[in-house]
Amino acid sequence: MMEKGKREQRRTEEDALFNQMLIWLAVAVVLELIILLLKKAYVDMAFGTDLALAMMYFFQVFRYVGLVLIVGGVVWLILNLRGHRSHFAPAILIAASAVLWVISVLLYYGFDRGASILAYLPPAAAVLILIWFLYQRIFFFSALVTGCGAAALWLCRLYYDGHPVRVRIIFAAGFVLLGLAMLLAVKVKSSGGKVGPLRVLPEGAPYPVFYLTCAITAVLMALALLLGSAAAFYLMFVLIGWLFVQAVYFTVKLM
Repeated sequence: MMEKGKREQRRTEEDALFNQMLIWLAVAVVLELIILLLKKAYVDMAFGTDLALAMMYFFQVFRYVGLVLIVGGVVWLILNLRGHRSHFAPAILIAASAVLWVISVLLYYGFDRGASILAYLPPAAAVLILIWFLYQRIFFFSALVTGCGAAALWLCRLYYDGHPVRVRIIFAAGFVLLGLAMLLAVKVKSSGGKVGPLRVLPEGAPYPVFYLTCAITAVLMALALLLGSAAAFYLMFVLIGWLFVQAVYFTVKLM
């Protein structure tokens, strides 16, 4: 009877996780539809130039306001975690502000190219959602770093020859974030997989895979800056190959 009860409890938990995954995948689909609608309204001006102009002013302002909201949300989240209060509201603020900020920056600076880049983000998010629910959590963070690195190499391939200074600034920020990610991983490992009361990773997670991912991403980004945009195209596929290696590794660990 006890064994049967455990099986039923496990099945209930798996069903709940599966339903959560479906909800997040539905969110990704909705975001894709919103992005297509934004492209129609802003790039194609299908609903008139007045609306497109108003959206441009909003994007122009929110590229700064969004950063303030994100930083404020992070501070709020840290204070709540330290005070053992709910982290739901600040997390929502950070997520919503980050999504709107990315949309604002890409559409304001990139226009039609930015809209094309935006259209790739929900499918990429859907892949990360599947990784989050189906694989070890460390693979999610490693895949996130790998994906961001590949995106940086892609931007280098497209814009380095025409805008080298901007690309270098983006890469400099990327190197800083990679360093912070490694430091945070070391802190999480030393605290048994937790950040304050919040469990981020299970005990015994394979942290060396994440460290190696950060190192490989940083080296390939540095090579792209040294060798130029042509090399960045091939280095991007090297990084995607590393993501495939990780997928095989973590799939084997599931068996």
